[in-house]
Amino acid sequence: MSYEHLVYTRRDRVGHVLLNRPRQLNALNQRLQQELWEVVNEAEDDPEVGVLVFSGAPRPDGRGAFSAGADMKEMATAADPGASPEGVAELVRLVMSREPVFTPPLVALCSRLETMRTPSIAAIDGVCTAGGLELALACDIRLAADTAQISDLHMKNLGHIGGGGVSVRLARTVGSAWAKQIMFTGEPIEPATALRIGLVNEVFPRDGLLDAAFGLAAKVAARRPEALAMAKSVMLAAADLDLETALRYSLVGRASLYSRSGYQSFAER
Repeated sequence: MSYEHLVYTRRDRVGHVLLNRPRQLNALNQRLQQELWEVVNEAEDDPEVGVLVFSGAPRPDGRGAFSAGADMKEMATAADPGASPEGVAELVRLVMSREPVFTPPLVALCSRLETMRTPSIAAIDGVCTAGGLELALACDIRLAADTAQISDLHMKNLGHIGGGGVSVRLARTVGSAWAKQIMFTGEPIEPATALRIGLVNEVFPRDGLLDAAFGLAAKVAARRPEALAMAKSVMLAAADLDLETALRYSLVGRASLYSRSGYQSFAER
């Protein structure tokens, strides 16, 4: 399948999604959101794809850019659901139902990434804010360049808290105190700080970021797909379960994967 605003390639068992709107800092316009939804589903349906890596095309001047979030020019001309009491009531109804609030919905895309069986890695360089941060937070692993500028500008620039789940996933990732500082101020945090608070897993020199991401992805892709999917499922469920129930859930997951041949093969090696 061909795409207008992203480039999708596969290297062995690693799929690479390159956000490709460099002049717009890879802003997530409606078309790109739709294409991301399509490419994620394409990769999930492909048994040859073991891991997805997300990155952004560098700006025309060569500086890095993961994604600046929603396309502000597009949003400025879009219909405002909050412009009338009727619009607000309909928006509340949609939020409380299971219907998608937007088409394509960024919140649904992020939830798809978080819950899909295929692991995902965000390789973050340059600007990563608002919807770009929400996309990165939905990935299982985040790697950053030492030139990454990670922030959340929803409140500072727009006066709201974002529609892709940043207020939820950010707090669950780094804790509420750091999430509040990042969201309240809108100031970018240094890559070293992002590493220290657990927002990213590792930091690399910019010219080594993608190689590191592909190297890690290859290691993950070599694992049993069913075990990766089960690990994701157990860890996601454990966040909402008490310890005893979570442990029992993990044992059920292990039992579904159990194979004596795996132990025999390891013992022989």
